[in-house]
Amino acid sequence: MAHQTFFSTFEFAQAVSRSMGAGYQPLPISVVGSGPRRTMYATASPASYRSRYVSLAPFGLFASPAWEGELERSTLEHILRQLRGPRTRGFAWTVRCDHAALAHGLESFGIPHRRAATHILRLKHGYESVASGYSATIRNQIRKSGRRGVRVRSASDEADIRAYYELHTRVVAQKEWRGFEYPLQLFLELSRLKDSTRLLVAEHEGRIVSGAVFLRDACSVLYWHGATDRDYSDLFPSRPVFDEAIRWACETGAEFLNLGGSAGISSLEQFKSYWGAGAEMNWTFEWTNPVWARLSTLKDALKWSPPSRDERTREIRADFPSSIGTSRCQP
Repeated sequence: MAHQTFFSTFEFAQAVSRSMGAGYQPLPISVVGSGPRRTMYATASPASYRSRYVSLAPFGLFASPAWEGELERSTLEHILRQLRGPRTRGFAWTVRCDHAALAHGLESFGIPHRRAATHILRLKHGYESVASGYSATIRNQIRKSGRRGVRVRSASDEADIRAYYELHTRVVAQKEWRGFEYPLQLFLELSRLKDSTRLLVAEHEGRIVSGAVFLRDACSVLYWHGATDRDYSDLFPSRPVFDEAIRWACETGAEFLNLGGSAGISSLEQFKSYWGAGAEMNWTFEWTNPVWARLSTLKDALKWSPPSRDERTREIRADFPSSIGTSRCQP
């Protein structure tokens, strides 16, 4: 099937569900039309009253029903009927930049959406052609890293995964903005999917000083996660890691390497451009069940109680601090 994504497979949904705790589970969604009958998988997370939220796929990754030829409207109607059931409070569905037909189809149903940039490195002409497009800065840093004793290897056993995760947690602890910390179990689960997951680590004198996780996503490779020890930044250890990932992606026949979004951080955008990557746009669709939304509003209203006289006075003074209790008569 064309237009596939790794993140809509049972294997990925199961790995996530096992990692995130009780109540998470793969959610099968039957797909009819636009090709043979098949099943795509989402991840359902538990909510109160036996309801659920649905992620297609979680962590802002990409979902696709896969299709052959034209993507029929009836195929999407069938999927949306399953997603919009009474138990579902809402769903989020991110569409990869090269799946425009899917995005336009979901748009036609009036589902609210937003667009965000990702950085794509095209690999059509092979590794040597891609490497020739690196900036002079990147090529120089790769050479320096090698001369200073940094070596890159593929890591897959549990000891390596735990060592990389320990590096990740140290890096996160040093940052002011922490963001979402993936659980260790997720890395362990993904590492078992050897056909789709590759952890590359850079070592210096036997110590892991940088690393990154790359996921084979159908016709592409996604840079999913990375960490570098700041104490070794002068060795540029992440540069040979990315270079090796590009080589591997080319060898596997991937059409492009997806370096992900940069959250508007100009330094990250510039770094990705140094490899020859250009910005393209993903789509994220979010639907909220109106029934559950009304029930939540009603629940909040029932919890509300009118403030006391003293509380109202404090609120007024907070809103108008310069006009109440502070004015003075002029002679």
